[in-house]
Amino acid sequence: MAIPELTRVFGPIGLYLRPSSTIAPELSGNMLGTVVSLHHGPAGLEGPVRCLDQALPISGASLSLVYGLFALEASPDPEGLVQEIARVLKPEAVALLVGFNPWGAARLRWRLRGARAGVHAQVDRLAQEAGLELVRRQPLGPVWPRALRPRALDASPRWFDRFRVAELVVLRRRDIALTPLRKSMPAVSLRPGMSTG
Repeated sequence: MAIPELTRVFGPIGLYLRPSSTIAPELSGNMLGTVVSLHHGPAGLEGPVRCLDQALPISGASLSLVYGLFALEASPDPEGLVQEIARVLKPEAVALLVGFNPWGAARLRWRLRGARAGVHAQVDRLAQEAGLELVRRQPLGPVWPRALRPRALDASPRWFDRFRVAELVVLRRRDIALTPLRKSMPAVSLRPGMSTG
């Protein structure tokens, strides 16, 4: 259901963060040259490299996309992870974070299994602290995990959408450029009987 958002992002390289190794490492629908896929393991993020959530071994301002699939829920340090996502994104690049809907009843099921199911409710604050702009939120999936017929992204909103299982949050890194100011002319003081000509 998030593929339409993925197809809007172009660039040479992106990052795919998965909650575990059981999720396929391929990010379908992306329009990127290369995607580095990492998953959460017992010692942090694992994949082609191993690292902690708050220390991604990726140079700053180098990624066009970060796609996190329940990455905040699986992270031992969601604040540090969002700070790192903001650091590695290029200016005007996008982070797509899929997480449990704070209003969805399904998150209670996963909270009982030990997942940090409520952390996605803090994504607004975490993004603002990291300097990311919230572009939009989109409910995903069925109202309950076993329900059939998930909702398409382009469907018209319905009253029960706020209770869907998951939520896609689109964040953008905005770097405000400095605006050059015109150098002001020095003030001219006139004495009585003098003119500026």
